[in-house]
Amino acid sequence: MTPPANKEGPTVLWSMLKGKNVKTNDGKEIGEIKEISENFLCLQKGTVAKKKFWIPKYTADAYDGKVLWLLTDEEQLLDRYRYGAEPPSEQYVKDLESFKGTPSGQKATDRGPDFDRNIRLVENYKNIRDLK
Repeated sequence: MTPPANKEGPTVLWSMLKGKNVKTNDGKEIGEIKEISENFLCLQKGTVAKKKFWIPKYTADAYDGKVLWLLTDEEQLLDRYRYGAEPPSEQYVKDLESFKGTPSGQKATDRGPDFDRNIRLVENYKNIRDLK
């Protein structure tokens, strides 16, 4: 997926995403947002054997009105960015620097000044799954 040249446009507050589904850039559903902190999203997956885990907000790309789409694929997300408990802010900063060097991180270079409060809203979101 080629990121838009201009990331300005409509946004939605992170707090409005509680209860929304999250999918990776390869179209895999990884859970529902249960909690939102300053730097992380707590996701829950499963109906009977519920599993909770935390992922950093910087892995998010856009919200399409129904689903929060991530920049990473399922393997990278679950191997590298899944935490059992909310990590400290220092972990977020350390991992963000590492993330910037990855192909997914290269797509996230222009987030805008209010990324800590808002995520961009994209109606007709295109991801890797749509390009195949």
